[in-house]
Amino acid sequence: MSKLRLHQELAAADKAWMAEVAVVFGDREAGMARFHDRANGEPGSRLRELYNLYVKARDAYDAN
Repeated sequence: MSKLRLHQELAAADKAWMAEVAVVFGDREAGMARFHDRANGEPGSRLRELYNLYVKARDAYDAN
């Protein structure tokens, strides 16, 4: 897969995850939650599902 495509997938995963972070924590706290490792979600939650997709996309991008 091209680096561009990996970047596009990473950006889409990040956007979806952060939209859910904003729903859970509110727009005001979303950024802080992300960078203080509070935005990972509980096992089985939608937030955890999106976080896991983000991590998978990030790792694939970083591996290339």
